[in-house]
Amino acid sequence: MRRSLTALSFVLLAGSSFALPGFAKPGYTTFAPANSEYTYPVAIDGGAVAGYFADSTGLNHGFVRATNGTITTFDPTGSNGTYVTGMNDAGTITGYYDDANYNGHGFARAADGTITTVAPKGAAASYAFSVNKKALIGGYYKDANSAWHGFVMKTSGKFTTFTPTGSTYVNVYSINDQDAVTGYFDDSNGRAHGYERIIDGTVIEFDPTGSIFTSPNCINDAGVITGYYVDGSGLIHGFVRATDGVITSFDPKGSTGTYGVGIDKTGQISGYYIDGSYQAHGFLRSAGGQMRNCSTRVTPGICVACTLPTSLPVAAW
Repeated sequence: MRRSLTALSFVLLAGSSFALPGFAKPGYTTFAPANSEYTYPVAIDGGAVAGYFADSTGLNHGFVRATNGTITTFDPTGSNGTYVTGMNDAGTITGYYDDANYNGHGFARAADGTITTVAPKGAAASYAFSVNKKALIGGYYKDANSAWHGFVMKTSGKFTTFTPTGSTYVNVYSINDQDAVTGYFDDSNGRAHGYERIIDGTVIEFDPTGSIFTSPNCINDAGVITGYYVDGSGLIHGFVRATDGVITSFDPKGSTGTYGVGIDKTGQISGYYIDGSYQAHGFLRSAGGQMRNCSTRVTPGICVACTLPTSLPVAAW
């Protein structure tokens, strides 16, 4: 029997009442690109949604859904699978595609549909993961010697690359409008540590207490970071790191695994958690620490917009 996992996006409506201060009552709009078997929204900005979907053959393609509901699909030339990772308010989309040999190639797609390769010189593989309002792109790449590095690409096409001290692998998941990036790197023992790289090039390493694997997922314009970490018992918790470096761990009630995914300019966090029955639920966490479920049940792997506008539209699947 053919199954189609339809995309679900939801918007918290301003002015609606809800029991917890700071949250609004949600409304929902469902959608899916034509011929989609599975749909994965990744980013939402100004009501437009970008992501990727799998067709009936299992091949992935990019899409963008305009505010009027029109869905445009796309693939870079030579793509053997397209993955969207981010979008800014000007409609620039970042992502990567696999070639016939399954090597990754970063790309940026402008609002007019023009697609540009994003890869530092000499890259054997590259992944563009986030774009800010100035169209600076954060990502990471593998060089000809199979060493991994982070990068920031300017609109001129100039790359600034970096490698955290002692790292054997590094990724970049998010860039904010102050040009700071965050992600994680592996040390020589294979342990993953969170980091923030600020505009002057300083790399700040951090880990929540007790973490054996730290994955920062999003940084807002103030420099507040959210993500998740794994403790010594193998349990997964969400965290938020304040600008003074203080890290707060959090878990919604009933969670056996919590993932912080997105954070807006006010410090409100979106994400999901797994309950004791292995079902996934979306949540919103206010800057003051109040929690609420924003869906009864979602599919594990939910993707939530990284930089959420004040009205808190959220894309999920």
